[in-house]
Amino acid sequence: MARKSLLVGLKTLILAGALAVGTNAASAQYQYCVEHGDLVAHLSEQFQERQFAFGLIGQMAIMEVYVADSGSWTIIVTDVAGRSCIVAAGEHWENVVIPPDQDA
Repeated sequence: MARKSLLVGLKTLILAGALAVGTNAASAQYQYCVEHGDLVAHLSEQFQERQFAFGLIGQMAIMEVYVADSGSWTIIVTDVAGRSCIVAAGEHWENVVIPPDQDA
């Protein structure tokens, strides 16, 4: 239980710090980002999260979802310079599988 509290607290603190800068998400992103490799290593070592999915955000960034077997998850955005920011995090990740013959 203490680990979950720490996880939520740490990720919330990072996100809150970025949002406290102002309402401009772009400026907050560049002031509170770390190198992609450092953030990925931290998610792996501290929370056992590994990349689950990713998608491009135009030609300027990539969004990645990291998930742990415990159900914790983190969404990060990385810009073309390799700076990454946590944009959301939580618990109780669930995968949903839609049968091929069923519409989403």
